[in-house]
Amino acid sequence: MADVRVIELEEYQEKRLPESQLSADVAMELYHRCSSWLDIEFPTAVNDRCYVLRPRDFVGHFPVSKDLLLRVSPKVPIGNLFRMLEYAYNLKSFQFLHGETACDSLDDLFERLASILAKRVLDRLRRGLFRDYIDNEEHLPYVRGRICVLPSVRAGMRGSTRLVCDYQDHTADLEDNQILVATLYRLPRVGIKRRDVRRQVRHAYRGLVGAVEVRPVCGADCVNRTYHRLNEDYKPMHALCRFFLDAYGPDEGGGDREFIPYSLRMSQLFELFVANWLTENLPPHLHIEPHCNAGTDEHGRFIFDIDLVLRDARTGNAIAVLDTKYKRDSRPGTSDVQQVVAYATTLRTDRAFLIYPSTETRSEEFAAGDVRVRSLTFDTSKEPALSGAIFLSSLTGHMSR
Repeated sequence: MADVRVIELEEYQEKRLPESQLSADVAMELYHRCSSWLDIEFPTAVNDRCYVLRPRDFVGHFPVSKDLLLRVSPKVPIGNLFRMLEYAYNLKSFQFLHGETACDSLDDLFERLASILAKRVLDRLRRGLFRDYIDNEEHLPYVRGRICVLPSVRAGMRGSTRLVCDYQDHTADLEDNQILVATLYRLPRVGIKRRDVRRQVRHAYRGLVGAVEVRPVCGADCVNRTYHRLNEDYKPMHALCRFFLDAYGPDEGGGDREFIPYSLRMSQLFELFVANWLTENLPPHLHIEPHCNAGTDEHGRFIFDIDLVLRDARTGNAIAVLDTKYKRDSRPGTSDVQQVVAYATTLRTDRAFLIYPSTETRSEEFAAGDVRVRSLTFDTSKEPALSGAIFLSSLTGHMSR
């Protein structure tokens, strides 16, 4: 990608390109490939014959064509973004070395994490992959394991000379390893620049692919897994795989595209970060529940998916609802307040909080019937330990009133 033209953008910052800087064909390609990540306004007399690009809450890089790349940078400092990822994707267990996470750009951050994953996989390959027994039932020309008598008799009556055998196979072709190989398979296609990282990823992939089948996986496959003494070191690797799989989206088979986009949806990252930070730092008498389904329609389907519910750890009763809003408005929007009031009313609590990522949004309090709504800030421009302490102090302070 040495001769690729790069259009640099920043999340939520509008950029104008004179009509002469993009051909009509490239502009249409940009619209078809990137309209999920940004709003595109075509040249008119009103906008001075410019293409107007407005990134949404996605950051990352998005290949438009063989010679054009769209790169969207986050407002959050890269160092703080890494700390957010540590909490959101439970990466703290990696115990990163000093300098291992010193990144200057989002591309650099992705490459550092790719290198870390490849090194961990190579280390596990040296010690041997996790293997387990899986049950198989197969028609065989010889006896293996236990003969399934009735199925074998039925097969013989149909003229088969094979026996139906039930046996256990000790294999490394398990989902634990399939997650690793599927992630490493996709990593080179994001255009890793550093030669040493490309080599590490390639060696790790080749070490796995002989023993493990490459199957489609997604980020959701990396959570709620069972770990024990023999595979406990897979947990942080799966956490990192989840990050990459979420960033790359579903595998659509590659086609003729050499490079695939990668992106972070900052609103989703902010929600995960706040939820996991609260899980680690709340006082013992409080408990946070992410993604609480509440309220049903006439068909019994849930109406609301509430970001966070603060509960009494002893009784389980809802104390307050918290809704993260990755916006930089000067004050909370009416629709945001109405939404969180509906959540609180459904859960029969009188406290609701709107959580914003920047002090650009004023801290205000509203009353809607019996529900009191307060906007708070978890400032992503500062070190999470500092901004988190300020946020938690403000949250618990308002809870005690």
